[in-house]
Amino acid sequence: MKNIACNRIFTLITFLVFASALLISCNKESIEINNNETVEGLVEQAAQQYLNTPVATGGDDENYSLNNSELPQVYLATSSGFDTKANVNPLIGCIKSVKPTENQVLEIRKALSLYEDHIQIILKNQREALSKMEERFIAAKKELMNLVRLGNTDRNELEKKIKALNAEFEKAVRAFREKNGAALSGPYKKLMSDIERVLDKRQWAEFSKCLSR
Repeated sequence: MKNIACNRIFTLITFLVFASALLISCNKESIEINNNETVEGLVEQAAQQYLNTPVATGGDDENYSLNNSELPQVYLATSSGFDTKANVNPLIGCIKSVKPTENQVLEIRKALSLYEDHIQIILKNQREALSKMEERFIAAKKELMNLVRLGNTDRNELEKKIKALNAEFEKAVRAFREKNGAALSGPYKKLMSDIERVLDKRQWAEFSKCLSR
């Protein structure tokens, strides 16, 4: 009788230990899934990266070629990115890392194709606007450099004026980005929503975690 009672107690303890371990495992899994980035979080992350990209002005080099149209690489993802193995876009790399099925890849390619069509129009307008800003900036910088050659200002004065010009240009570019950011975030949010729809919960959690690094 005593042995039977002991066996029952042992069985009960074993069950409780197993149940506790299972509960902890489920809670851990639930936390891992719930800690993934939302669509809105990923969109905001890309937007902030775009806004915070340093503005290159080239110091006092009048021949410096500006390149302020650089975007976060995730904005430049394309459907053809699945076909390349070198220099893989980070967004494509994160999708591949969750091992999508062929059907999932096909659906994501379609979403990327639609995204590309939309984003290219925005990028074209952006390049044109920035090109005009850069032309004015370069012309102003050359004019300052000519003042030194003509002896109308000294080097110290030139440096002050160049610094002020650079600050003015940086301010203009940042203002442009703030205005243009919403236009970029729109199609990117649609893309993220489509990817979330195609991937299962586990894949989305891994994908969003990868993209947030």
